[in-house]
Amino acid sequence: MIQASNTHIDIIKDYQHNIEVHKVIIGKLERGKKSLAFTRLMTVLGGAGFAWYFWPAAGFVFSGIVLFSVIFIILVFVDADKSTAINHRKRLIQINQHEMDAMQQNLHNYEDGQIFADPSHAYASDLDLFGASSLYQYVSRCHAEQSKKLLSDYLKEPLPFSSIYERQKAANELSKKQDYCQNLQASAMADPLTRQTEEKLKLCFDAPPVGFLHPFWKWFHNIYPIIPLTVTSFYVIGKLSDQTFLIFLSVFYIISILISRKTGPTLGILSEVEPEIEGIRKQFMLIETEKFRSGFLQTLQQRLKPPDYKSTSAAIGEFVGILKKIDWRSNLLVNLILQLFFLWDLRLVISLNDWKRKNKNQFKDWFRVVAEMEVVVSMASLIHNEPEWCFPAVDDKYFHFAAEQIGHPLLPVTTRVSSDFSMEGIGKIALITGSNMAGKSTFLRSLGINTVLALMGAPVCARQMSLSEVKLMSSMRVADNLAENTSTFYAELKKMQYIIESVNKKEHVFILLDEVLRGTNSADRHKGSKALVRQLLKNGAIAVMATHDTELAHSESMNPSVSNYHFEGKIQDEELYFDYKIKPGISESLNATTLMKKIGIHFQD
Repeated sequence: MIQASNTHIDIIKDYQHNIEVHKVIIGKLERGKKSLAFTRLMTVLGGAGFAWYFWPAAGFVFSGIVLFSVIFIILVFVDADKSTAINHRKRLIQINQHEMDAMQQNLHNYEDGQIFADPSHAYASDLDLFGASSLYQYVSRCHAEQSKKLLSDYLKEPLPFSSIYERQKAANELSKKQDYCQNLQASAMADPLTRQTEEKLKLCFDAPPVGFLHPFWKWFHNIYPIIPLTVTSFYVIGKLSDQTFLIFLSVFYIISILISRKTGPTLGILSEVEPEIEGIRKQFMLIETEKFRSGFLQTLQQRLKPPDYKSTSAAIGEFVGILKKIDWRSNLLVNLILQLFFLWDLRLVISLNDWKRKNKNQFKDWFRVVAEMEVVVSMASLIHNEPEWCFPAVDDKYFHFAAEQIGHPLLPVTTRVSSDFSMEGIGKIALITGSNMAGKSTFLRSLGINTVLALMGAPVCARQMSLSEVKLMSSMRVADNLAENTSTFYAELKKMQYIIESVNKKEHVFILLDEVLRGTNSADRHKGSKALVRQLLKNGAIAVMATHDTELAHSESMNPSVSNYHFEGKIQDEELYFDYKIKPGISESLNATTLMKKIGIHFQD
């Protein structure tokens, strides 16, 4: 075991300092809001007093009411800005608290990605990629549902070899921009983008236009308001009778109804999506204005330059304006006035058709940009929190794996034990023996999880590491399935079948096996394990295999393609101690006997 480094302690102190700074700023903003509330009250009282004092001088009264109303409205907007700033700071506090919790392995209150778990996946269940205390829970700083899905995809499927170094450079650059990353996260947290909103937009954009494409309608919707406003003015000054005015209003209402019946379904799809779209607009503003050196981040910026706008944030800003006007329709009284006097639905559909024509082909990719950026920010946080980790060297030369001081990334730094390990060449198997609790399974998961991190462009829990681009496969944690009437042994056989099929296809696999064929008797297990080892070697596979079967290790010890390693424990004063360090050779200890004696099983000589 190792002590938490001073670097880790300093990083946690930085997060604590950030939280205190944000709390101080929130306090100042809240005091400012109280002052604004008092000022608004004084403005209302001042306006009322002014009107009372100058009554009945209509000109003075009207001018005073307008002036005090303008002041009041300005104060309302200033108050809203302060509320927005307070909420932003509160989200920044949550972000810094999340980072401290992650560094102390205290993540039980955070999203664990269980919805992405797949029991049939080649290694996800074995390596704790999803669920409580999982790699997803440790790594994720994603808030949009699209980002969470993309991160899960990267954990399940390696990146193309050509993309790994791009992601490493991008994540490394962002790791040095923590304030920027936190502001990006805070913007994403306000109203996280959902798949439901994406589906709504896709449905709207893929649907054919509802009409009103002829230039006449643009001219008509600009001219039309003059008519009802003029009629209303005549009615106010007494030039029209009540009956005549009602006839005009009925005509205006019928026209608006005829238009709304055609446009309403399309506009209804887009109701209540404005907050999420406004959220990605703020994220895009941060992405567009930052200076990046990494090619991947610069590519993301290039994807945010639509042909008809200065920037994507400007294009989305126009769309947000349309969405806000769509949401005004939810107020029945406001909607009635807007439809009668402005043919509001016609205006919205014309604006929407024009915006769709310019942007619908780019819009689908903008969601991907959000997801890519949040995933890179997640990896950047990992780099910042774990400065002693390294970026692995990855190539397509099959096969090699070499790591110095590789450890399990999900174990606290104070209890983590690291080891050196390497394999090279095809048709190689490392057999690891040792008693229960000695560290065999944890070591296998250390190899597997770090391989997953390496092949998604993330740093790894090692001092130094290099490996080949591989297809990772494992059989470590096998469970029965009562619903499918599947025993543990048969479930394991199904998993082994999938591995053997990949090996027979000569795929570039890296296999992790823990106590294979555990669901059968010892004789069959030994016989089957020996046959499996020789079949894997014959087909040029690479595997690391943990087993209690020391006889298997001895029988294969003369094979130059098999390397034997072990974990051992030491007995002191009838207590069993483990150092969790991998060592060359075969385990010869009988620690299981000691453990059985500890629980009360008596052996007779």
